[in-house]
Amino acid sequence: MQDKTNNVFTEIEINATPEQVWSVLTDWKKLPEWSSSLQGISTDGLKKGDISKAYFKNPITGNNIEFEHEITDYEEGVKFGWSGKVIGSVKDHHIYSLEGTEQGTTIFRQEDGFHSENSHGRLMNFIAKHGITSAYNQFNRELKERVESLYPTS
Repeated sequence: MQDKTNNVFTEIEINATPEQVWSVLTDWKKLPEWSSSLQGISTDGLKKGDISKAYFKNPITGNNIEFEHEITDYEEGVKFGWSGKVIGSVKDHHIYSLEGTEQGTTIFRQEDGFHSENSHGRLMNFIAKHGITSAYNQFNRELKERVESLYPTS
């Protein structure tokens, strides 16, 4: 059987502690102030198994697109992730994670796997993977900018 998964992996080093990055990343109400894509999450907290909605800005219309997801991964201050349908039969499994370094910085990672059971889905996987990587890199840069502006290093 052919592999029906397309994976996206991005990362960026942020000059701040994991706690500082986590506080900005999970401040759902302030996301629209700095993120051009992720506009919010409909939950006050994240627990594995919870259903939440994520709101993303449509780059064409400027309106928000809502996706319902199940929280699949959660470790306070370290990572959270979800899974759900994104387009047609295509599902994603998206994980945000933080790793502190010995230098006192944080490696922020985004991983996403796109899965489908049919050939049309595989085409959508390919399109999603190639279009989404630049959006994730943009989000990473925006997060870095926001965190470093709030927590400047001396």
